[in-house]
Amino acid sequence: MDHHRSEQIALFRFSVVAEATNPRLTPVERGLVVRRLAAGSFEDVDGVTRCFSRATLDRWVAAYRSKGLGGLEPHPRSDAGRPRDQGAWLAEAARLRRELPERSSAAIVEAIGRIHKVWLSERTVRAHLAREGLSRAALCSEPAKAFGRFQAQRPNELWCGDVCHGPFVPHPRVAGSRRGRLFSLLDDHSRLILAGRWGPEENTRAGQDVLRAAVVHRGVPEALLVDNGAPFRAHQLARSCAVLGIRLVFAKPYAPPLTG
Repeated sequence: MDHHRSEQIALFRFSVVAEATNPRLTPVERGLVVRRLAAGSFEDVDGVTRCFSRATLDRWVAAYRSKGLGGLEPHPRSDAGRPRDQGAWLAEAARLRRELPERSSAAIVEAIGRIHKVWLSERTVRAHLAREGLSRAALCSEPAKAFGRFQAQRPNELWCGDVCHGPFVPHPRVAGSRRGRLFSLLDDHSRLILAGRWGPEENTRAGQDVLRAAVVHRGVPEALLVDNGAPFRAHQLARSCAVLGIRLVFAKPYAPPLTG
């Protein structure tokens, strides 16, 4: 496995357990966090939604606290290459459908084939899911959502990052003008603006510069909440947060903003 792939997996694993690596947690509090994480699901680097056992999450937390990001890079499994019967793969298909009821049988077959190099019949998978009561029609009813206002209880518990569009300004490298962009970070507890920077472009470097300035002057936050814009989805930001031990949180699309 090449280094880039290994680092991608390590960053994903940190994104899963970041909350549990907080040094402020007591062992009991950490155990409660891990238990909650084990009940959830997460989209991995291949776009597959997965669940992880408490033992796996505990192992990742210990590895990160001991060796940092490098401790979360994958190692060859002792059972690699061991065959599994069709029943096991059909059980995997059922697990994938439960984790994401909207996922089609074709997508499940494609995911299992891409990750495990095992090819199943889509018709067989669809029939198995129907027998198990796991049809999409039966699982896709969604309860109404309720939204509330969250506020951090102490400074540096949660920082919120955003990009705002300002007035038109001359561009330094091309003819004409465009709207200026303001990258800013705000402490959710005190509402203090930690750092900000105006620029002509909405890019990853500007976001990194603002984060660096805020960390230098205010310390390292426990969590950073940002939207799903390209500057915040970049690999560089995820790596910086993982190295510093910052839990990177993305606001859910179409949900009311948490920074208002």
